Amino acid sequence: MKTIIVLQLTWLCYCLSGALGQGDGEREGGVVVNKQQLDKANTPSAFHTMLIGMMLEQKVELSQTKTKLESMEARLNASKVQEEELRTRLRNAENQLDELRKMNQERPRVAFSAALREDGPGSNQGPFNTETTLVYRKVITNIGNAYNPTTGMFTAPVRGLYHFTFYCHTYGANIAFLLMYKNGDIVVGTADHVTSSDGADNGSNGAVLLLEEGDQVYVRLEAKSWIWVESDRHLSTFTGILLFAQ
Repeated sequence: MKTIIVLQLTWLCYCLSGALGQGDGEREGGVVVNKQQLDKANTPSAFHTMLIGMMLEQKVELSQTKTKLESMEARLNASKVQEEELRTRLRNAENQLDELRKMNQERPRVAFSAALREDGPGSNQGPFNTETTLVYRKVITNIGNAYNPTTGMFTAPVRGLYHFTFYCHTYGANIAFLLMYKNGDIVVGTADHVTSSDGADNGSNGAVLLLEEGDQVYVRLEAKSWIWVESDRHLSTFTGILLFAQ
């Protein structure tokens, strides 16, 4: 727009200069200007040269404007690409979250805790002439119902890695040996020997086991051993939990 106005003003000046050349001469400030001098000052070649210069300047301005527009367009396209990348990452994150939710819903949940219990006041359980499976009748937790409070047996519902612990309370005047089994094989045990220096003792042990579906885990009291059982404080317990299925 600026260049167009300049061109219009230039053309107007050119026309006026041509009009001045119609007489033989003009008086300006008391000086007579010769017509040939006016014609020489307003020759078409000088005017064309000026127009060409202005057109070149306009061309440069247009080129610069085009470059700026192309740069803006490139930045806009880059922003669109970044936006699409963010949308893709968001969709992927949502899909992963859905997969985790689905896996969590499908994952088996197995956990139990049970305690030895007497209906009356506390008393010793044992001694027995033979090794005896302890039946923890007081069920505290039994998610998945893999523990049987009638037999004292835990049966693995799925193949996986499990963690088991057992605790016992005894009196120092009685010997106490407890063993945790897996399918008839001893895994770990705990022992309390007869002493006259203390009135009571506590024992515990545990293990992480890789079980196949159907494997059984249980705790047995050795022959001629004793363990203290109460109805309310649950001092002797058996616990197991599935860490993860395989």
